[in-house]
Amino acid sequence: MNTTEKKYYSLLEITRSLESVIRKTYTKSYWIKAEIAKLNYYTHSGHCYPELVEKEGSKVLAQIRSNIWAGNFDRINKKFLDVTRENLKDGMTVLLLAKVGFHPVYGISLNITDIEPTFTLGELARERNESILRLQKEGVFHNNKSLALPLLPQRIAIISVETSKGYHDFTKIIAENNWNYQFFYILFPALLQGEGAVKSIKNQLSRIKKAIAHFDVVIIIRGGGGDIGLSSYDNYSLAKAVATFPIPVLTGIGHATNETVVEMIAHANKITPTDLAYFLIQTFHNFSVRMQESLKVIRSESENLILTENRRMAEISRSFNFASRNLVNANKSLINILVHQLEKHSISVLNNRKNFLTEVTNRLKYKPLQLLFENKSRLSNVEKELAIFSHHKIKTTQNHLALLNEKVNLLKPENILKRGYSITTLNGKPIKNTGQLSENDIVETNVFEGKFKSRIESIENEK
Repeated sequence: MNTTEKKYYSLLEITRSLESVIRKTYTKSYWIKAEIAKLNYYTHSGHCYPELVEKEGSKVLAQIRSNIWAGNFDRINKKFLDVTRENLKDGMTVLLLAKVGFHPVYGISLNITDIEPTFTLGELARERNESILRLQKEGVFHNNKSLALPLLPQRIAIISVETSKGYHDFTKIIAENNWNYQFFYILFPALLQGEGAVKSIKNQLSRIKKAIAHFDVVIIIRGGGGDIGLSSYDNYSLAKAVATFPIPVLTGIGHATNETVVEMIAHANKITPTDLAYFLIQTFHNFSVRMQESLKVIRSESENLILTENRRMAEISRSFNFASRNLVNANKSLINILVHQLEKHSISVLNNRKNFLTEVTNRLKYKPLQLLFENKSRLSNVEKELAIFSHHKIKTTQNHLALLNEKVNLLKPENILKRGYSITTLNGKPIKNTGQLSENDIVETNVFEGKFKSRIESIENEK
C-alpha cells in the first residue's frame, strides 16, 4: 500500500509487467539475422551465451544478449560444422531461430533454438567473393603470382605451428631428399586457424619482411584439422598481405575443397605440406637436369672447338713447312746459278788474260827476257787475284744462303711463338686490326706453350 501521495510501483512489479507483456506479444519464434560479437561458450556446463549485434560499418546499431542451452548447442554446432566445415565462433554472421524472453533479474534476451548453417555458408561465400573482387579492383590479385620463383628456392621462411604434423612432414622430406639438396629454413610460429589466425599470420609476414634479404620464399603450411577454420584464409586483409608480399608465397594448407582466397593469390598452392616439399625438391631437380644438359653441351662444343683448332694449326704448320722448303729450294737454285755464272766468268777472264798474254808475247818477242819475266809475274798475280776473288765470291754467296736459311727458320710458327709473339683469333679467324673486335668478345690467344681465352673490356683504335 502506498504511504505517500505519489503512486509508485516496485521494480519487481514493473519487470513482471514487462515479462507479461513480452510473453503475450512474442508468442512464437523468429528467424533473426545477427553477428556473434562474442560466443561465450562454457565447456563445464555446455551452455552458450552469445552477445549478438548488428553493425553498420564499425557502428553498433543494436545489441542483445542470448543463450543456447547445452542440449541445443551440441545439436546446432554439430549441424553447423557438418555444413560449413567451421565451428561457431566470434565474428560470424548467422541466421538464428530464437524466442524473445524476459527475466526480472537478467533482463531481455533471445533463447536460440536453431541456426541455419546454409545462410552462414552463403555469408562466408559472400565475404570470400568480396575479398576477391576488392583484390582484383585494386590490381594486386596476381601480384605474387607474377614474381619470379628463384632458380634454387633454398632459403625458406615457414609460417606454421611447431607441433603441426604438416610442419614435421615438410621438414623431414626436404631434409632427407634422395639427391641431398640442401635447404635453409626458419620457423615463424603462428596460429593457423580460428580466432586470431589472421592477425597472427600477418604479424609473422611483417617479421619476415624485415629480414626479406635472407629468404627466397615464404611458405604457409598446416596439417590436420580437415577443412575446419579455413575461413581465415578468405579474409581480405590477410589475402592482400600475401598478394603484395615482395617474394613468392607458397601454400600447403592441407584440404581438398575449393581454394581459399589466400591459396588463389599465392605464387603456388599445393594441397598438402608434403606436396609442397616435393614441389621445392622438384624445382632443384629441374635445375640440376638443366645444368647436366648444359654441361654436356659445353663439353661437346669444347671438344669440337679443340679438334677444329688442332686441325687448323696442323694446316698452318704444313703451310709454313711447305713455304719454307720452297724458299730453301729456290735459294739453292739461285746459288747454283751464281756458282755456274762465276765459273763461266772466271774461265772467260782467264781465257781473256791468256789471250792477252799471248798477244803481248807475240808483240814483244823482241823485248828483253826481263820484260817476259815481268809479264809472267803479272800473270801469276792475276791468277792469284782471280783465285782470291772466286773464293771470296763463293764465300759471300754461301753466307747469303745461310742468312736466308736462318730467316726461313725464324719464320716457322713455333720459332715466332717462342720469341714471345702470339696468335690471337676471334671465332677461329686471326685478328689483324681492332675493327674486328667488340666489347665482351671472347678471344683465344695461342702462345708457344699453350693457349688461353680473354674477354675484351675496352678497345683503343690507333691510326
